[in-house]
Amino acid sequence: MHRNRNGRAPRLLALAAAVGMSCAVQAADQALFQQPPQEARPRVWWHWMNGNVDNKGIKLDLEWMHRVGIGGVHIFDVDLGTAQYVAQPVEFMSPRWLDSVRYTTAEARKLDMEVAVAGGSGWSESGGPWVTPQQGMKKYVWSETKVDGPRRFSGTLAAPPSVSGPFQNIPIHRQSDFAPMPDGSPGGQPYSRQKFTVPQWYADAAVIAYRLPDAEAAAPARTITASGGSFNAALFDDGDFEHAQKLPLSPDASKPAWVQIEYAQPVRAQAVTLSIGQVQIPDGAIKVSADGVNWDTVAPLPGSVHSGLSTTTGVRTYAFTERAVRFVRLELGNPARNFLDDVMGKPRQTAHDIAEFSVATTGRVHRYEDKAGFSIAEELESLATPAVAADMAVRSQSVIDLTGKLRADGSLDWDVPAGRWAILRLGYSLTGQTNDPATQQGVGLEVDKLDRAAVTSHFETYLGKMADAKGLSHLMLDSWEANQQNWTANMLAEFRQRRGYDALPWLPVLSGRVVDSAGASDRFLWDFRRTIADLISDNHYGAAAEVAHKHGMQLYAEAMGVNLPTVGDGLQAKGRADIPMGEFWDRNPGDKPIANQVSDIREAASAAHIYGKQLVAAEAFTATPMIPSFSRSPRDLKWIADQYMALGVNRFVIHASPHQPFEDRKPGVSLWRFGQHFTRNETWAEQARPWMDYLSRASYMLQQGRSVNDIAYFYGEGAPVAAPFAEPDRPGVPAGFGYDYVNAEVLQQRASVRDGRLELEGGASYRLLVLPSTTTSISLPLLRKLRDLVQAGAVLLGPKPRTTPGMGDQAELTQIAEAMWGDADGRTVAEHRYGKGKVVSGREIGTVLEGLNVTPDYAFSKQHADSEIVATHRSDNGTEIYFVANQKARPEKFEASFRVSGLRPELWHADSGKTTPATWREEGGRTIVSLDMEQHGSVFVVFRNATAPAAAPGTVAVAPAAPITRQLATLAGPWKLDFAPGGGAPASITLPALTSWSASQIDGIKYYSGSATYRRELKADAAWLRKNARILLDLGQVEVMAQVTLNGKPLPLLWKPPYVADVTGLLKPGSNALEITVTNLWPNRLIGDAQPGVTQPITFSTFKPYQADGKLMPSGLLGPVRLLSRTAE
Repeated sequence: MHRNRNGRAPRLLALAAAVGMSCAVQAADQALFQQPPQEARPRVWWHWMNGNVDNKGIKLDLEWMHRVGIGGVHIFDVDLGTAQYVAQPVEFMSPRWLDSVRYTTAEARKLDMEVAVAGGSGWSESGGPWVTPQQGMKKYVWSETKVDGPRRFSGTLAAPPSVSGPFQNIPIHRQSDFAPMPDGSPGGQPYSRQKFTVPQWYADAAVIAYRLPDAEAAAPARTITASGGSFNAALFDDGDFEHAQKLPLSPDASKPAWVQIEYAQPVRAQAVTLSIGQVQIPDGAIKVSADGVNWDTVAPLPGSVHSGLSTTTGVRTYAFTERAVRFVRLELGNPARNFLDDVMGKPRQTAHDIAEFSVATTGRVHRYEDKAGFSIAEELESLATPAVAADMAVRSQSVIDLTGKLRADGSLDWDVPAGRWAILRLGYSLTGQTNDPATQQGVGLEVDKLDRAAVTSHFETYLGKMADAKGLSHLMLDSWEANQQNWTANMLAEFRQRRGYDALPWLPVLSGRVVDSAGASDRFLWDFRRTIADLISDNHYGAAAEVAHKHGMQLYAEAMGVNLPTVGDGLQAKGRADIPMGEFWDRNPGDKPIANQVSDIREAASAAHIYGKQLVAAEAFTATPMIPSFSRSPRDLKWIADQYMALGVNRFVIHASPHQPFEDRKPGVSLWRFGQHFTRNETWAEQARPWMDYLSRASYMLQQGRSVNDIAYFYGEGAPVAAPFAEPDRPGVPAGFGYDYVNAEVLQQRASVRDGRLELEGGASYRLLVLPSTTTSISLPLLRKLRDLVQAGAVLLGPKPRTTPGMGDQAELTQIAEAMWGDADGRTVAEHRYGKGKVVSGREIGTVLEGLNVTPDYAFSKQHADSEIVATHRSDNGTEIYFVANQKARPEKFEASFRVSGLRPELWHADSGKTTPATWREEGGRTIVSLDMEQHGSVFVVFRNATAPAAAPGTVAVAPAAPITRQLATLAGPWKLDFAPGGGAPASITLPALTSWSASQIDGIKYYSGSATYRRELKADAAWLRKNARILLDLGQVEVMAQVTLNGKPLPLLWKPPYVADVTGLLKPGSNALEITVTNLWPNRLIGDAQPGVTQPITFSTFKPYQADGKLMPSGLLGPVRLLSRTAE
């Protein structure tokens, strides 16, 4: 490998080992478990807010991070309206900004810390001021000119819209343009945010002519009535999707607003197109009637829709079975709002904006806007276009290519054949998407994600500007918030190459028309979306990785991200990254996990496993405005971390640790209402090491060997496609079995069969391949590969496919499917032998695995009906590693049964770094381990040493005596309580009894945030100190963490329940000096500083998360404090 000009080539070699270009790693090492290596350490997202950057602060940030065990930083340059508190703001890509990047990498190298940069200013996605209009994200646009023949046409075609926006002439509305500025501490200058002027740009792609369907005719006269407002009927179908007429919201929320078209004579209605502004279409209905009395609902609104962050165009076409009608009625309920609408200051609607309410009397593709990639539907299988009569469809054989006749001014000459024709001028313009939330100097167009050259140019320019920052090791791409793109300059050529046929005869489908048949039009759009997905994976994520490698870096990517944000293939996109990444958010105790985050993490883990990557990263603990700011400590997050580690995460990237430019302003600069606010200014910042060590030890163990999964679950091959989240998998995966999602690319390019197991390049191996029970279609290339795999010995569970989803040879598909499935119909016949393998249909996964003699990898008894234990398994050269975690906020005793025999289990505790022997027995070829877990407890069960040879054939039991715990004393008051200076509390008080600081009558204590130390004498009876007895100090309730010091000796930090310190060997007969330092959280002091009349606040914050009436948090040592003795029976 040649050394490049940045001097990063040697670092690339080291990084290759770290990120798992090979899956071979050393077996788990006990010393490394106790002191985890840098590769296992959490990283943090380090936001530089609105130019509030200072090199002294950078040094302090990095040194604190290193001190508490953080392994790296990911730099984001962000505008959330933070006021400018530094004397001279550091502007993006200015000499001072680049100097700060160089300073960061130099300091990080001293500390052996990773430094990554985001894909541009802001966090989504990849763009900047150097991206030219020709390189920006694009969507296709069109115009239609109707002509009659035979005659000579010489004229200028109507120009398609050149407006930069999501659809036709709808302009982009940038969310950041109306985002409010945070209300922070005084002393800052308001950030000067100027509205970015989005350029306009247009180019032609193709011109075709096609004979209009025979049924197409001018609509008869019509009149409009409505529940409110006045309307011009001609504006409802003028092709202007932006300029709207107002339909006032219904004053009664239980009743819809409505607008109605009445025709003078019946029309053959087949579809209705709506444009109601860039909002989600609200609940409602499209109804039709022949007489204005009896109504049929032909389209419930909004139908299957996407509820993610991506901008909606508000344009949708609803097709239905043709019927003769005189009345068409649109009913709309009042619009819903999500939490971000209020947070981001989005104005409330008073009326529906009706720009289009157009009734089609010839064939239209149902929901073509979703199917063509202008917007997203969470599933498309239920959105098949209803069959249309032959006289309502365009015939593909009538399509004529006129592209070569178009002049630069939009004119052409054409001898029109007999009949009625439409000339479709297809072009492309910008979506107008910019990188958000970018600072003023960093904002620019998002680069064209489908254009490899444009993406390469962007990243080369961006990284090239930082070329002399030695030590930049990673490029980081956050989840996709760049909305939709469905065209690029080379789209038609890419389509032809990837799909194997010419799109030209099918281009009328892109304007919503049915060509040949409803089914054929839907299949073309399937191929169109699949092409977009392939281009996103190859030309965006693939190109980004390629440029990163050239610069000696590796790529993290949350590709695509949660909730189907774009027309992509999640596994394929994540597979292009060196470190696939998902995200999960903070949530309140007892709340169920957000389904699309669970699926995103499983998708990231699956991508790592099936593409041969060792690391599975996660944007971790992201807190939305629904989580009170500064209200979290490690004990609140551990159970969430455990859940996602059980799903495969082995590298945490904590969201977030905003850069702190000042030394003494606390809690300081924040990412507005989004957290965690995990910085050196947290009240518990210097006590963060045990929390980081826990995550590091667990991550180290989960980076060893390979993940063990019995099931490869095919998740589909259309686009968009991602790990399922809207509804559960069918058939469901039974408890105790691990599984990965697999996609068509991996099956076709990386799969083979050995000894009846499906094996992938990189080491992943599965006993069963599952197709969802909802599968009705499979592409022909994939079915051919499935045939080969089963013939070689694989076992496939799934229904027989009936069709190809895109264009393909239906006859060959039927022939292969009949041979593979035979008479296995899933009802009377369950399986069919084919070659060395077999196909099973209509059976549950557990039944099939049982028939293959595959037992659950792990199983747990239940102490309670709602006990919830999560687990995962890794295998490492003969060492079996199981992670087991209790998800309940109560202790759990249970037996864990593992599919392991002949090896002795050990318990490895990631919170302490200790290993202890297990209580276990072996039965029926399985090992049963007795586990006694604290609330939200976790443990690694490690099998690495063989059992004694004489014991191996039979039952082995190792059962240490059960301990007996008895109370020695309760430590009641009085307690001396000393507060740290500068926090507003008195230096010292005496407490007759333990109580929450927030209950104090003294404001300085009531609103205190920080650490305070409880002191008292502890008199110990010599009889307590018996031989073989452990002496425990149980603190009872602690808010939120405690450090016990006994006779001058500090004990390990107590950061989670149970708050129990082992004082054996430190407690002496007679008098003992006991100190307990307790740390609470910031909210109480922030609420105190919000009280009326406060002129000298103690805190400094760039936004005000609490008002004077905010709820105070319990704080301090609440007890009861007890001294316990624990002895073996």
